Amino acid sequence: MLTSVELHQLAQELADTRVLSVYLDTRVTDPAMRNAWRPTLLTAVREARARLGDDRDRDEFDRAAARLEEVAGSLGGVWGAPGWVAFVTADGPRHVADLPIEPSPLVAWRSGPVISPYLRALKQQRPVIVALVESSGAQLYRYARDKLEELEALSAPLEQIPGVERITGPATSGASTPAARGAVDTEAPQRQREAAFRRLATALAERIGQLAGDTGWVVIGGTSEWARLAGEALPRPLASRTLTAVALDHDATADQIVEAARSAATELRAAEGRRLVDQLVESAGGDARAAAGVPAVQRALHAHAVDLLLLSPGFIRAQEREAEDMVRAALGAGADVEVPSGDAAERLDRAAEGVAARLRFGI
Repeated sequence: MLTSVELHQLAQELADTRVLSVYLDTRVTDPAMRNAWRPTLLTAVREARARLGDDRDRDEFDRAAARLEEVAGSLGGVWGAPGWVAFVTADGPRHVADLPIEPSPLVAWRSGPVISPYLRALKQQRPVIVALVESSGAQLYRYARDKLEELEALSAPLEQIPGVERITGPATSGASTPAARGAVDTEAPQRQREAAFRRLATALAERIGQLAGDTGWVVIGGTSEWARLAGEALPRPLASRTLTAVALDHDATADQIVEAARSAATELRAAEGRRLVDQLVESAGGDARAAAGVPAVQRALHAHAVDLLLLSPGFIRAQEREAEDMVRAALGAGADVEVPSGDAAERLDRAAEGVAARLRFGI
């Protein structure tokens, strides 16, 4: 799959080139239906060709369709990914990839690739940083593009804590009254462990911030007490993208870590979508730096005022050309584009016709 930057670059490169854009739902649940995608594709290609009125355009379309058949035919009848995308010109394929989502089937012939359905897949690629925390250290992992990567381990030996003296035996000086049992044997070592861990938590928060960047999700698991303290050490912007997974133990298996990362990404993505939609819908109108509904967002795009564009999957399906024009205008002006799902998408459809925007300035 392409990254968001690569997708934008490809769209710019092919902006003036006729492109056959194809999205297919390639899920296979019944072996007898493993070739069901083929008649769907052929029918959609014929319908797209029938809408063309210019002979020269039709000839170019036919060359692109022939190159598409070469690419699709080589894939056989069993696909492992939920979806598939191809951008093909008369000169050949420019991008072909599996998708981690089930896209609505689409075949479109126009100048530039149709990229709005691709945006749903991009949000699945945001990395998830997992930290499994104990009192003496933390093991870091990165989950992205369906792969789990083990990263470095951080530790905080007590000997490296300035001003903390390791207690190795009973005190030999000080007050003549003996300390209560446990004051030395339990309380002081516990304070040492907490001091060491807080030092570790500061370094851990910095490293997680570097790995997660501006968009990555974070999962903190391990021993519950230390996981909670590690979460509290995160800066607020990062904390809003973090989930503490109390059921994810510090000796979790790779499969358990992957499942926790996927689940957390889904939950955090849904929460972020709800926050964004509620914020924009409730503050839109007047001189507010938000717009909701097709006419208001189109005006904002025309004024180059959009900082973040939200489109629902339903709007993209029902208004493919209009959605595509909005996405291109937003990206061309340096704006970000998000496609919320679930409750957030339904709220966006009900309250704002499936489209809203955060603005750089009121209009």
